[in-house]
Amino acid sequence: MFEGIYGQEAVKKRLKNLIESDRMSNAYIFSGPSGVGKFLVAKEFSRQLLGISPDNSPDFKLIEAKKNESSIKIDQIRNLKADISIKPNGKYKIYIIDEAEKMTDQAQNALLKTLEEPSSYGIIILVTKNEQALLETIRSRCLDVRFSPLMIDDIQKILVDKGIDHDRVAVSAIFSRGSASLAIDIAQRQEFSDMRKLVEDYLILSLVDKKSYESTLFLDMFKDYSNQIGIILEMMTLYIRDTILYREGLSDLMMINKDRVNIIKKIGQAVGVGQLARLISIIDTTNTKLDANCNYNTSIQAMSLNIFEVVNKW
Repeated sequence: MFEGIYGQEAVKKRLKNLIESDRMSNAYIFSGPSGVGKFLVAKEFSRQLLGISPDNSPDFKLIEAKKNESSIKIDQIRNLKADISIKPNGKYKIYIIDEAEKMTDQAQNALLKTLEEPSSYGIIILVTKNEQALLETIRSRCLDVRFSPLMIDDIQKILVDKGIDHDRVAVSAIFSRGSASLAIDIAQRQEFSDMRKLVEDYLILSLVDKKSYESTLFLDMFKDYSNQIGIILEMMTLYIRDTILYREGLSDLMMINKDRVNIIKKIGQAVGVGQLARLISIIDTTNTKLDANCNYNTSIQAMSLNIFEVVNKW
């Protein structure tokens, strides 16, 4: 049961117990961040209850915002209400409302009326990344099933299954914030590769070539990605972390950027472990300042000068 779906072990165990004990609720809310498997689990849960693939069952309906529409309208919920009044071919009729937070107020009120008069066979699953966008009266009538961000190992397995280039798997998983869909997007996004190359060039300039003036000027190029500076700083930290592993003689397999071992070795041959640890602290401090809305230019320039001071101290 739930084979091929990575992660969410607690959720899968809970749903499996519900199925085996035959204690079904009439309505569920599958809530949690985007890209963590809510919809996949909802489909598999439906398959287990229906006995066949939902896509092949007349007792299954998917409700979602129509193409080129930003919301789920009241007429879609009215159609659900009309359909649920017709008895199923099997034991259950199941309705998944995907991105349920997109329901209009009118649609939510119409759904509430259906939830207030549940049938013995109808099951409604609301899939949402924003449970608070749903009426409290709807939430109180649903069994809440909370999904957590995925573990990095699970995301890596998903990326491998998707045929993502092996060299991109670890890095994309690290930056995914527990979201498989974000990890896939990162792995396929040219912008991410561009930012990574920018970070590599900056680290070579500042840590290997030790050119303070040029590396400070180079930071101006980061302005193009100022809205993603957190990712850039995290990239820098991971390269430095990998360099510490290299300097300590640990296996390349433990590195995040294992496809960039040549760059890591260059940095490791130029900078000591103590310096590298200090650099991570400097980057962390910069991140904290930016999170506190300190001036972007001042914070980045200070970071660059502090980095130069550390690498030229010994």
